[in-house]
Amino acid sequence: MRMPGGESIPKFPSSAEFQRNVEEMMEKYGIGDCIYKQCVEEFSRVEIALLNEKHQVRIIEPFLLTWGQMGRVLGYKGVEAIRGQLKVLAGRIKPLRQKNLLSEDINSIENLIIELYDGIRKTRFRSKKGRQKEVGPTAASKVLHLTCPNLFVMWDTAIRNKGYKKKSADGKDYFEFLCEMKNMWKALELTIRNLQQRYGQRATRILDQYNYREFREKESEEA
Repeated sequence: MRMPGGESIPKFPSSAEFQRNVEEMMEKYGIGDCIYKQCVEEFSRVEIALLNEKHQVRIIEPFLLTWGQMGRVLGYKGVEAIRGQLKVLAGRIKPLRQKNLLSEDINSIENLIIELYDGIRKTRFRSKKGRQKEVGPTAASKVLHLTCPNLFVMWDTAIRNKGYKKKSADGKDYFEFLCEMKNMWKALELTIRNLQQRYGQRATRILDQYNYREFREKESEEA
């Protein structure tokens, strides 16, 4: 739910709970994040309008298929379609690449965020077996995070449905989710800064780690 002006009604964990979730994630998956960090770092030096097959194989595929575990959803055909769509959207993405979720007035770019998210989410491709598919909401958030890692936060089905009640998973839902992430970052700024210094992680990735642990892993453990 959003308050007037686009800000979300805050529902935040305690500092101790947030920190515990992130610490548990780093203890279990910290080594795997080496792939994530390398892909994000290399992609930051790439001109999106000039994306080519080499960038797809070296950066986008490892990020989405290996680290992001989106192979079943996307496969290589899906990644190829994403590369093409990113080139189409390159001019719209470029002004956002250095933006920061905490400091940016995201209400002023709401329409652009929705346009980019939906533009990637609805990208269509044919799978290796000839099935017509769409990129979808989880992969769309990962792609946006890869392009603008300090602005966009990733989500998946458990995070958006169980954690933040975003059932339609469209651009408006994603924007509202970003508002909630911005507010959580504000409320836990000192805790997040300390975790950034401790683990060398971006704040947006730390928010994702909290969400993943809280709304996906704990649910599996309780099942």
